[in-house]
Amino acid sequence: MDCTSEFPKYTRYGVLASCFILTGLSCGSLHAWGVQQEYLTAHDFANDPGRIKTLSYIGTLMYFGIYIWGMLAGWLAEVWSYRMLCFIGVVCLAVGPLAASFCSEPWQFCLTQGIIFGLGCGLVYSPASTAPARWFTRRRGMATGLALSGVGVGGLIIAPLTEFLVRHIGVPWSQRISAMYTIVFGAIACYFVRVPFQDKSRTLRNFDWKAFHDRRFAIQALMVFFATAAYLVPVSYLPQFWTSHGVGAETASVMIAISNVSNAVGRLAMGVAADYIGVLNSLVLGVGCSTIGALVIWPFATSVGSGLVMGIIYGFGSGGYWTLVPLAAAKLFGIDKLASNTGIFYTLSALSAWIGNPVGGAILANSRHGSQYLGMIMYVGALWAVSFFFASYNRLSYSRQVFVKV
Repeated sequence: MDCTSEFPKYTRYGVLASCFILTGLSCGSLHAWGVQQEYLTAHDFANDPGRIKTLSYIGTLMYFGIYIWGMLAGWLAEVWSYRMLCFIGVVCLAVGPLAASFCSEPWQFCLTQGIIFGLGCGLVYSPASTAPARWFTRRRGMATGLALSGVGVGGLIIAPLTEFLVRHIGVPWSQRISAMYTIVFGAIACYFVRVPFQDKSRTLRNFDWKAFHDRRFAIQALMVFFATAAYLVPVSYLPQFWTSHGVGAETASVMIAISNVSNAVGRLAMGVAADYIGVLNSLVLGVGCSTIGALVIWPFATSVGSGLVMGIIYGFGSGGYWTLVPLAAAKLFGIDKLASNTGIFYTLSALSAWIGNPVGGAILANSRHGSQYLGMIMYVGALWAVSFFFASYNRLSYSRQVFVKV
């Protein structure tokens, strides 16, 4: 039975628009902290290496928060309320920067901007990334891609806005204004977040652990673990890699911006592809693009032209990967427990994120004092190659025919 038929047709589009706004306000705002951190490093904490090092942990805490709360957020959304969970998350998204605006020490920023804001991201992202799939069947991939493209669009809007505010009124007031527009637009968006059906018989006590006994679930979990470990390393080290090969800092920032645009396009395009060629086929394609970008092109991407090719291909594939994670969960394990199953994958992503960057950085540090990147690049490429193997395994478990929609 199609539960969505009981609602007006515009309801699903309201849900889609609200999830787009929520992903933009949460994950898109991560780029704003980079602008504020750069200003604090250059002015408030200049010539203080200890405090600057502490500031560098905040971005990691924010990314960690998006995913570590995934299992809890998905579970709560299904047994309680998508809308209320998103609203609590939005409050955290606003309280974090507001409290940070009165902070003067890096450890205080860690608590407010890092932990509280990160918690808000985690509570919002899981329900916002899975709710559209509950409303669409024929265009489920496109709907999910549109919702998650809010991450890229939010970053493209919020980062320049934050830079303007920091330059003219300083970091504290930029954080206060961020809190104001987050609570206003976020609260409006939360009002429209809902799903067509929730199993009211499920409670917080009866979490379904049976998924862990499913071979496909285990394979998918391994794929997510290795892919996420690989994903963040180029994001962190590509600017440094390009400048070390003679590319100017401003040019490198433009190349990163183009890669981010490709990432946003990949989120939408891979969602559309999933509707036409199948979710699991698209997942193999997206992970394959990331593998090629990291393992084949990155070692030779030492000029502006080759760097742009690598950034576009890698950004496209890795962006599409994040759209396809919830879609693959719906395909493999059903739509009714989509939020909780996807939340488990997000929690695994948080754990692997703590492995990917530190190991990559350690490999780089032990390679002629960071001047040679080949070891780190091979490490990232190997992680993507392993995830490609697991994605292909689940794809072939459905059908060994190559040209069939799966």
